Amino acid sequence: MGKEQDMEEEHGSSVDAPRIVEAPPAERLTERLQRNTVLWRYLDAAKLFDFFENSTLFFCRADHFSDKFEGAFTPTLRDQISASYARGEIDYNYEQFKRRMRQSVYINCWHRNQDDSAAMWALYGKSDCAVALTTTVGQLSDTLREADTEHEAWIARVEYVKHWSDPKLDISPDYARIFAYKTKAYEYEKEVRVIIDHTAGPHAATCGEPEAGLLVPVDAARLLRSIVIAPDAPPWFEKLVRQSALRYGIRAPVRRSKLATDPI
Repeated sequence: MGKEQDMEEEHGSSVDAPRIVEAPPAERLTERLQRNTVLWRYLDAAKLFDFFENSTLFFCRADHFSDKFEGAFTPTLRDQISASYARGEIDYNYEQFKRRMRQSVYINCWHRNQDDSAAMWALYGKSDCAVALTTTVGQLSDTLREADTEHEAWIARVEYVKHWSDPKLDISPDYARIFAYKTKAYEYEKEVRVIIDHTAGPHAATCGEPEAGLLVPVDAARLLRSIVIAPDAPPWFEKLVRQSALRYGIRAPVRRSKLATDPI
């Protein structure tokens, strides 16, 4: 997550909806995601109303995240890539390979939880005037699958590892699976990612600077399970969100966070 939230304000280029490949086949990479797993995406007011107006999900380019371990390889993988380059099996040395990966993979982030999180409100809501969009793995997958185009995406439950201890990462046969791993320090995020890989195929960067982000159009009515208003949001903001949801034809229920409930 992290800097992706700020990158949304700059936007990227709009693309057709991607072809979805649900969880990666490598069992060690991630446990199979259940379709009824609840996902949360925390937004400030500006991003909420942009979502209402444009019905897009923002995919941030991997090298724009603030985590320096984003897409990090292990010493073992580094040695394997360097050996492949020395044998002429790939066209890039290790540093070029790592840079190309980080500039060619785009990520949309969600928080996996049954209920909302005070920590996530503080980190990603940014103010009292914030909301969380909720969906399920099944709804997200079905929504993105509606328009089957050349853009491939896959949904992964992030696994948290200690990169400095040279963990065994199962990323074959696709090196882009490295982005389904994050360093242990971010384990509290309980992240699920949608990943678009442009390292190969018609969207592979050949020259110039690749797009900083992608905007993928979605059917908001199909995607949303609910809209949850921040626990400390003022009444006028709650009223505005409810009115806006009706105006844009959003059928998902709008409710205030359970954290707003007064204790006994």
